Amino acid sequence: MSVGERSRDRNELIVSYLLLRRIVGWIATLLPIVLLVGNGLFPGAPRPDSISGYYYTDMRNVFVGALCALGVFLVAYRGYDVADDVITDVAGLATIGVAFCPTKPAVCTGGTGVCPASSIARLSTSQEVVGDIHLLLAASALIALGLMALRFAKRGDTPPDLGLIDRLRYGLGFGAPAEGWQRRYAGETGIYRVSGLTVLGCVAAAALSNLLPASVKAHWPWLFIFESGAIFAFGVSWFVKGRAIQAIWDRVRPGRQARTSAPAPRELQGQR
Repeated sequence: MSVGERSRDRNELIVSYLLLRRIVGWIATLLPIVLLVGNGLFPGAPRPDSISGYYYTDMRNVFVGALCALGVFLVAYRGYDVADDVITDVAGLATIGVAFCPTKPAVCTGGTGVCPASSIARLSTSQEVVGDIHLLLAASALIALGLMALRFAKRGDTPPDLGLIDRLRYGLGFGAPAEGWQRRYAGETGIYRVSGLTVLGCVAAAALSNLLPASVKAHWPWLFIFESGAIFAFGVSWFVKGRAIQAIWDRVRPGRQARTSAPAPRELQGQR
């Protein structure tokens, strides 16, 4: 194989990695919007309190299809090391599990005297069990997504002489750059950290939202809001990782010429 052919194959592989990251970003950021707007196009459609609740609406196929696609992409994605592979695989498999293990359907208490057609009077044992599994998978997926965004902020291989706490801190993107680390454009590392912390913060807020008074929860779909915030923040980190905003930065940074080709992912160059 000639040098030109090897270079062309390598460039195609780089584009494939960047495209994969951008697709993940698009799916994550658009899913809550598409579900909300699409469901509103059906007259009289109920407004679920969570993203998972759209499984019981006319947007079910969109919900399941998007989660399956996102899960497959995450499982197929190869990270920088074993830890990255484990996190992405857990996130991908858990996301697929969320699609096929639906949340508990809304239960009508009859307090208003009228029950929506999509609601039921009481849950069966299987619905209770599957719903609990769904909750565990959803929490696992979101936490893994948050950790993944933080891992994007890691700048080089973890130094071998660090203690346990420092290794954990470094592995989650809060360590100093390693020797030979390839410089990023300004703000990139910060975006990863903010995205990861936002995801984990939204997961905690979603859990705490269950403690809100019923009168407060009746006016705002807090769970949907926090879930959407977590998924959107995760999608932003993948947009940045896929260099979707790199061209914008190249144009606005003084004294810097726009790049004519995308930088190689660290999987292909041995650096972050």
